[in-house]
Amino acid sequence: MIFIQIAAYRDPELVPTIRDCLAKAAYPNDLRFGICWQTEENDRCLDPFLDSPQFRIQRVPWHESKGLCWARSEIQKLYGGEELTLQLDSHHRFAPGWDKFLLESLEACGSAKPILTTYAGVYEPGKSETPPSGPFKMVADRFTPSGTILFRPHHIRDWEALSAPIPARFVSGHFFFTLGKHCEEYLYDPQLYFAGDEISLSIRSYTLGYDLFHPHRNVVWHEYTRAGRVKHWDDHTAKQADAAIEMPWHERDVVSKRRLRKMLREEDNDEAIGIYGLGTVRSHGDYERYAGIDFGRRLLQRETVEGKDPPCTYTNTVQWEAGFTHEHRVPLMWRAEDIGLCDDLQFVYFGIEDANGTVLHRHDAPPESPEATGVIETKTITVVAQSKPAKLVLWPVSRSRGWLRRTDYPL
Repeated sequence: MIFIQIAAYRDPELVPTIRDCLAKAAYPNDLRFGICWQTEENDRCLDPFLDSPQFRIQRVPWHESKGLCWARSEIQKLYGGEELTLQLDSHHRFAPGWDKFLLESLEACGSAKPILTTYAGVYEPGKSETPPSGPFKMVADRFTPSGTILFRPHHIRDWEALSAPIPARFVSGHFFFTLGKHCEEYLYDPQLYFAGDEISLSIRSYTLGYDLFHPHRNVVWHEYTRAGRVKHWDDHTAKQADAAIEMPWHERDVVSKRRLRKMLREEDNDEAIGIYGLGTVRSHGDYERYAGIDFGRRLLQRETVEGKDPPCTYTNTVQWEAGFTHEHRVPLMWRAEDIGLCDDLQFVYFGIEDANGTVLHRHDAPPESPEATGVIETKTITVVAQSKPAKLVLWPVSRSRGWLRRTDYPL
């Protein structure tokens, strides 16, 4: 049996996600859903599933919700001892036989406590087919000022030649597949809000003895834009605090990030972490060395930023210290006419490269963005890298013609 955990907040994609999950499964009768459905009082979209023994649904009025991690902690209370668990968001599509593939892949990991996880491929709601895409890995981009880590997806090179999952540093909140007992060992901190969920999943699961892996094929797709659905932070504002909601989202976020920094040992504060702390199978330092992170100094190893397979390779402290990347404040200037706007612009690639052509930073500006429309021709960004930024690469992409003319600007 697979216990499927879905936290859904006023999401019109929830029911299509459930139906596609069941329709594409090789063993649909072996699926059990635990859903925290945060919605309006008159929303009846889950009524068809209420009497099914495959569904355990906790309905919560939207104004009583306390955020993503709170909802996921509520779902864990619905766990019924299933052998395996799959955590998803409420906006996904699936490949035929997705469950069979994940079962076989988990076995192929060769670990007593494996986690299969990744940033899933991309789909667009309303379209009947999911676009073909190779599998991704999660790569750390940089620390934020609040102490969390931002991640980005990287294509797994030569994935067609792979026959088994590959080692991973991080765990995705929107897609991981592992042993069911993870629901009992990794207890979600209900006071975490949103940002920081994934680095918490990563270090806590690793110190609980779980081994992290990326699947070698893409069998799940995710909707990333958040278009067409209300977000928790849209509703839970200061304007609503005296009426429908208990606390505005930004106040929860402040507490959440304090707790995260305490757990990651970035700072010592008076937050009591308790049962929501690290495991005892491996240490905080074990994860830092495995993943290539120094939480106290908020530094990332070059191999970590480049997305190389873990663990980091070094033989002594000197090599370890030399491997860390650093922040560079980079002023950018470009010419709007070099974007070469076309009728079907997909995005404009903004890349920062060093003198050797290594990509240090990438941003894909959508066609309606100020960068792509020419509203702005300058900005300053922070690049985390070991080497010094040397040039800006501007590269428009057409939906019909692909990559257009590339323009390089020295920095």
